[in-house]
Order: sequence, then structure tokens, then C-alpha cells
Amino acid sequence: MTRVRDLMPGAHFILKRTGDRYEFLGHKRDTPGGTRYIVRRAGFSALTTLHPACHVELMDKGGAES
Repeated sequence: MTRVRDLMPGAHFILKRTGDRYEFLGHKRDTPGGTRYIVRRAGFSALTTLHPACHVELMDKGGAES
């Protein structure tokens, strides 16, 4: 099972819990609470973070689930 912490920057994925589509942008290690995994939800411009253990399903380049 793939988790957020296993993704490479630029990967597109679906969050298993909600079915929402995201793009993984990268991680920041210099935060007081530890590593933050930065993502952008499809259709939104604001950045957000996800917990590293979140289960995800990778999508291929065309936007279909792989």
C-alpha cells in the first residue's frame, strides 16, 4: 500500500479515505513539528499538508488510476 511519505515530487494521486485528487509537491524537514508533506488538491490553488501515513493510490499521467 502506497503512503504519502513514499511519493516523489510531481506525483498525482487519489487520497483513499476521501477520493480527492492531489498533486504531491514535496516535503519540508525544517519545521518544528517534523517533516511536512506539501500537496495541492485538484481544482484548488492553495497548498496544504497531509499526514505521511495517509494511504494513496497513484494516478498515471493521463489522470487515470493505475
